[in-house]
Amino acid sequence: MKHDCPHCGASLWSGASFCPYCARSIRPRQEVDVPVRRWVGPLKRALRLLILAALAAAAVLLYDAATPDVYNASGELIYHLNGQDYRLLLTFRNLPTPEAERTMPVEADGFYERSSKLFIFHQDSGTDAGQMFYQHTQSVQVRVFQPPDNPSPVICQPPIRGEELSEGLLVSSLEFTGQSRGPVEMEWTITMKNGDTIFLWQTLNLQSVDTLHCYPEDYDMDTIEDLQALVDRLQKEVPLPTVIHLHLPPVQYQGGLTIDRRAIQLSGSADEQGRRTSFLGPVVLSPEQNSLTSIQSIDFQGNGSGTGLTIEADYRVKDCRFTGWDVGMLIGGENWADPIDCWFEDNGVGLRFDSAGTYFNYTDFTGNTFVNNGIGMDLVRVPSNHTIRLAQSRFSGNEEDILNATDNILSTVHVIFE
Repeated sequence: MKHDCPHCGASLWSGASFCPYCARSIRPRQEVDVPVRRWVGPLKRALRLLILAALAAAAVLLYDAATPDVYNASGELIYHLNGQDYRLLLTFRNLPTPEAERTMPVEADGFYERSSKLFIFHQDSGTDAGQMFYQHTQSVQVRVFQPPDNPSPVICQPPIRGEELSEGLLVSSLEFTGQSRGPVEMEWTITMKNGDTIFLWQTLNLQSVDTLHCYPEDYDMDTIEDLQALVDRLQKEVPLPTVIHLHLPPVQYQGGLTIDRRAIQLSGSADEQGRRTSFLGPVVLSPEQNSLTSIQSIDFQGNGSGTGLTIEADYRVKDCRFTGWDVGMLIGGENWADPIDCWFEDNGVGLRFDSAGTYFNYTDFTGNTFVNNGIGMDLVRVPSNHTIRLAQSRFSGNEEDILNATDNILSTVHVIFE
């Protein structure tokens, strides 16, 4: 059976698949749908998104690695560097307790110095890390911000090393007067070699307090009875934080004195013959309301027994003399006191330090003289293991110059032993 070519009309056999005359196919071709895997498209899109996310994360990491960080904190900060966590803290104390802010009472006629201290420790172990940390620092600077119209501007000293408290300690001193006004903000700026900058802040508030000066011409204090009565009345009637300063006449008090409620400053004097204020009985300073106070230019004259001056408070003892006592001066309780330019002679023990506390202040026991005592200085318990400096002191004729049961480090540079 024949049929015609649909292209040229030539007669063809029925089984022919193409025309031999025009060489064209006579069987129509059908379009075949190729199967498509429907999950390939979304997968490609997901892969593209993952790649973009990975590139973005890598870019962030590279940016963080190349861009310095800025840290800003008050009082203390944890800083991570090279796999180590460092704890940086500021304090006005001698102990490493963070102190972002402190209020200090000041008297109108006073002159003051306070030190801002930067301690650095390993966060995990609590051990000193200053030396290691400073290897990574470019610089450490301190500046203060204070009221622009301050009548007595606060002076800030550049930071220096304070190895007597901690090997890694830096100390910046503030100098000011009772006329200075606060608040005073201290900005420690630590620039790291990796480009990071650390700002650590501390604030000192200055609180003006009244001062009551008591002079012999205004108050009865010629006898020990009059003096004790005056002290008792002042302790009862004068509220805190008023500072009481007793200016004692150059008399010889035939007995002792007790101050047990609040701190009172004592200043002796001398007459034209050089005779100074003196106590023939024991003086005990153990106020319940305690603040750093001073006692100066007073003689304590004993008869071979008892304790000349017992201090259970934070006192600075300057230019005092202790003679003829079983113990000339005893620092006890849980407190700290430091004698400067004092004279200890013919006592069983010149100076005994036996405090069960943890607080300590200045460790400068400088300019003291120990002559002909059984024991010049007896360190039974001292609330610190920091170096006690004895510069410009003299030990002469004592049976034992120093007993040091505490094993405190003593700096005897420029000390005379005879």
